[in-house]
Amino acid sequence: MSESQKTSALPVNLLLADRPCLVVGAGRIASRKIGYLLEAGAKVTVVSPEVSEEAAAWISEQRIVHLNRPFKSDDTAGFAVVFAATNDRYVNRLVLDDCRKHKVLCSCVDGHWAQSDFTTPAISRHGNLTLTVSTDGHSCRQAKLIKDNLAKHIAMVETADLVVVGTDHHHMDIEEREPFHLTGPRFERIGWMIMQLWGIHEFMILNTCNRVELIAVASRETSTNGILRHLLGFDKLTEDKFYLKHGAEAYGHLCMVSAGMLSQTPGESHVAAQIKDALAEAQRRGWAGRMMQEWVSTLLHVSKHIQTEVAPLFCSEEIEDIALKYLQTQIPGLSSKTVMVLGAGRIGEALVRKAVQKTGKIIWCCHINRPEIPGEWKDRVELCTFNDFMNRLEETDVIISSAGAPGHVLHRGHAPFFNRQKPVLLIDLGMPRNIEPALDGLVPGLRIVDLDGLKCRYRHGTAETNKIYHRCQGIIEEHQDQYERIIKSFQGGNAQ
Repeated sequence: MSESQKTSALPVNLLLADRPCLVVGAGRIASRKIGYLLEAGAKVTVVSPEVSEEAAAWISEQRIVHLNRPFKSDDTAGFAVVFAATNDRYVNRLVLDDCRKHKVLCSCVDGHWAQSDFTTPAISRHGNLTLTVSTDGHSCRQAKLIKDNLAKHIAMVETADLVVVGTDHHHMDIEEREPFHLTGPRFERIGWMIMQLWGIHEFMILNTCNRVELIAVASRETSTNGILRHLLGFDKLTEDKFYLKHGAEAYGHLCMVSAGMLSQTPGESHVAAQIKDALAEAQRRGWAGRMMQEWVSTLLHVSKHIQTEVAPLFCSEEIEDIALKYLQTQIPGLSSKTVMVLGAGRIGEALVRKAVQKTGKIIWCCHINRPEIPGEWKDRVELCTFNDFMNRLEETDVIISSAGAPGHVLHRGHAPFFNRQKPVLLIDLGMPRNIEPALDGLVPGLRIVDLDGLKCRYRHGTAETNKIYHRCQGIIEEHQDQYERIIKSFQGGNAQ
């Protein structure tokens, strides 16, 4: 078979411990093959009248047997594998032919490689992990280049851990954190840039009304060198405005987030669904795979334990419940009023479901995905599109917005469409905010309340809260072994 005809090979790992192997030659390339065999535990014999310094050291240490002479016929008999590694093509061919006679596997390091039985790939060892790259003998330089680059990546895997970089309502008020939320083109652009970073193995972006977080499996170096803070826009912020958490601290934080314990309404359950959605989006874009999937499964398992044991102590309420309670205190005769709900996502659907028995009529505005209206709602709920909702503004008494839009859904351009003869309350549950704050002063009787305005509706005593959070930390510690197991599984340890 000619070299041009030999296009592929079957990769195998030879188990050569305590088996006799022969290397003909002891120069630079031959010494590399000797080293591979010694690493495999083989009993190595070298035939060569001259040896390299490295081979001479092995000989003096009695790690190899040295036959100080040229190659002779029948030298290959009885060996498991043979390397023909001299700088003489004629001698290498003699070695190959002798291996054929004695039915011994042979590898030539020169132009006879295509007639050999096997080739050795570019090799890099990292503890129990062996990385090999082969171009089927066609481009050793390319194989070495790829091997060296992958070796750097593996070294970063060995120091990788769970990392969280983010900010939330505990660190910034709504006006401060709004510019940092990732939506639309900025979401895609930052995700693309993070994918290019060495040391970022998998990641997802959690973007809710209260927080924006990059959750990643990343090397310590990449997570601490400032590049992630720069990409998220945090590099100009003081340290009290954002957080960077590693390892067990990041794990504990995410357990608390998943359980809703760090939400504006502690104990709320929407965030668990939002985490699942964020993971699904990251997987769809190729940002996340099995590592992040395993993290999220573990976090949700721990958060369920927290929710079961701790959340009832809060008598927790979802954000839509607080919004509706606020309406009942602010709007007399709510049962006869017209409420417009902007957005058909989870919160929008929950708002309609919970408000339908408390209001007069609901105008439910959606963009692309039109929700199904149950039969019992049909006389109380009307659907309309975002293209048409401005024509319904005049009849509304209340607007609650929870649209997942990257910008303002209601803005100053809509001011002429409101009824100026009656008060209108606008509740903005979006982040970034769905309603332009400047609209507040353009229409008489119009009032806007955002998430921070609703936050004051939910307070707990410090002693009560501290006691509950202390129990949460205890539950997280009970599940610490799950964190350790996952870390060992991709850092090279033995996961049980």
